[in-house]
Amino acid sequence: MLLPEDLQFFHHQGYLIMRGLIHGAELAALQKDSAHLVNEGIAHQGTDHLYRPTFGGDSEAASEEVYWRSEKMMEREASFRAVIANPDLLTHVAQCAGHPVYPWNASLVVKLPVIGTAVPWHQDPPYMGPGLSTTHPQPNFTCDIYLDHSDEDNGCVYAIPGRHLMGHQTMTGDQERFFSDPNAVPLRMAPGDVLLHWVSTPHGSRRNTSPRLRRTLYVHFLSEPAYQESYDHPSMPWAHAMGGWSPARRALLESCFADRRALGWGDGLADGRLMWSNQGIRQSM
Repeated sequence: MLLPEDLQFFHHQGYLIMRGLIHGAELAALQKDSAHLVNEGIAHQGTDHLYRPTFGGDSEAASEEVYWRSEKMMEREASFRAVIANPDLLTHVAQCAGHPVYPWNASLVVKLPVIGTAVPWHQDPPYMGPGLSTTHPQPNFTCDIYLDHSDEDNGCVYAIPGRHLMGHQTMTGDQERFFSDPNAVPLRMAPGDVLLHWVSTPHGSRRNTSPRLRRTLYVHFLSEPAYQESYDHPSMPWAHAMGGWSPARRALLESCFADRRALGWGDGLADGRLMWSNQGIRQSM
């Protein structure tokens, strides 16, 4: 359970780091399975891999494209689904959301050694466009599960705390000015650490110039109020098409619990820490 001061920090600063939340056999399985996926992406094998120029940012010239991301993680190895049903993770996410939650999408984000691409400063949808001058009151945030150490040398994420409450912000142009912002902080992470950050929190990362790999399993958990408030409208047809809570979403989440049990990791339903609601999974009272 998160403490009141943890929740206060999350809501006031726009992010929260939970140290060592994923560990042991679970972390080892994620590292093993993602290593296979990274090799597949590098070799241009398999499906749903994304590539982008080595040099990112508006002020830098593009070079050859390199592997940096894999999509549809909930359709891949069982470990990726099983971690979504981790009882500590789900409990903390539901606490921060203040509502029942469900997984909406999941990706593996990778910075390869030496050539790992930069990610320009941005806010995540729906705040990437200029239409939102204020931030929706319903918490809407992503969950990043770190599989490797991440620091300044291998392109860790920087964030500007507190600005998640200001709606859309223009972040084009010279990227270094955002890294130099006196309020910008590097979010240094270790394997098994989990980062929650509001989608409206400004964030970006430099290239990985080190010999060390950086992998992050990204899961966007949503509450149904957050989906309806931020995505369920014609101005975002791709998000509207993905849909919110439904029988299919429940079946997907049930498969996450089933995979977790099959791997022998246990789940929060059996021990009474979590329970179903009519809009997802929530912590028990």
